[in-house]
Amino acid sequence: MSNYLIGDYIRDTRLRRGYTQEQLSFGICTTASLSRIETGAQAPGKHILDALMERLGIGDKIFDVLVSKEDMVIFDKIQDVTRSIAAGEEGTQQLQENIHGLEQLMEKKHQNNLYMQYLTFAKGILKKRNGGSFEEIMEMFMSAIHMTLPNFDGVTPNGNNLLTFHEIAIIDNIAILYAKQKMMKEALGLGYWLKEYMEKTFIDGKEKAARYPMILYNLCNWLGNLERYEESEQVAETGVNFCIEYGNMVAFPRLLFNKGCALASLGKREEAVKIFQQTAAIFLATRQERMARMTVELCKEHYDIDVELYL
Repeated sequence: MSNYLIGDYIRDTRLRRGYTQEQLSFGICTTASLSRIETGAQAPGKHILDALMERLGIGDKIFDVLVSKEDMVIFDKIQDVTRSIAAGEEGTQQLQENIHGLEQLMEKKHQNNLYMQYLTFAKGILKKRNGGSFEEIMEMFMSAIHMTLPNFDGVTPNGNNLLTFHEIAIIDNIAILYAKQKMMKEALGLGYWLKEYMEKTFIDGKEKAARYPMILYNLCNWLGNLERYEESEQVAETGVNFCIEYGNMVAFPRLLFNKGCALASLGKREEAVKIFQQTAAIFLATRQERMARMTVELCKEHYDIDVELYL
């Protein structure tokens, strides 16, 4: 497609969402650059285009742009890093190798904030998996987020900021880091900010289906730890209904389990038993036998509830 059509689409979508050029471009490119992109006078690079689209809430890459071979190789390596992060602890060795590979690629090319932001974030994840201190990991996460949101203090939500998917992931991990340090006020503040952002801002259905339930899952756990069981049950119910609507079968049983925990803690034992039984059955149906057995053990240990497994 022509550069004009790309710019036209960005401009029209931005105006429909009610965003200013300053909001959309902040930390990604200058307002003047965005203006030139929107008028077709400047072709955006792939990393710039993807970031602008994400802030507009669009996950699917619906436009093709001319991409250098170096940019494409870096993009592919970033996908490798993302898969290693998603693999959890089992992907730690692969994550380290992929980060090293990404660093080598970026040494050969002029660095930009968006690539550096993701690399720094990935290094923070690796540091966390390797037992780094709270201070070390937080420094990396804050360094990453400051590349595009320099005014973010790590605590105070800013409802005026539009967020890319990478920015959402970094803020979410900062909140998780706070929770592990028992800094629950800070964790909940960021968690509720992301929850509200995902609910009120237009975000591509595929991306929202993947990210929103896990934000709710974290909130449920934190509220439960603070014995705010009614809130935890409400958040879990929101997540369960969302997962049913959007078909997220990874988060669905986990949020269902959280709902059961809240109900049991509120003394609603009969309802909780039904929920726990459903949770175990769903884990088994989705071939997650380890999680099903863990459900049984936790129910017995914390609530003295016996859940049957039909293997």
